Amino acid sequence: MPYLKIETNKELDKPAEQKLLIKASAFTATLLNKPEKWIMVSVFQRIPMLFDGTTEGTAYLELKSINLSPDKCAELSQQLCAFINAELGISAERIYIEFWDINGKMFGWNGGTF
Repeated sequence: MPYLKIETNKELDKPAEQKLLIKASAFTATLLNKPEKWIMVSVFQRIPMLFDGTTEGTAYLELKSINLSPDKCAELSQQLCAFINAELGISAERIYIEFWDINGKMFGWNGGTF
């Protein structure tokens, strides 16, 4: 059930947005070693955002997953920042990432929980 949410002040046209969704889904599956069948990704773009006093490109990410180990978050942060930099040209120093370890019993899907 991993979920990656990407919020950015960058503006993407529809083809670029779709391309980012597809790449982010595959990337997240590889990153977490989970089947892409379970990955959900959303992109919120053109959001008014200010970071370090400027409106230069910036991003806020949330990565939620069952059994997300705090010991892996530094490595995940590095890889997610590199991905966002490659795809959106946003420097790692302008990206915040919030990691959530989800209790499967507290996450619903298909009329039940995990």
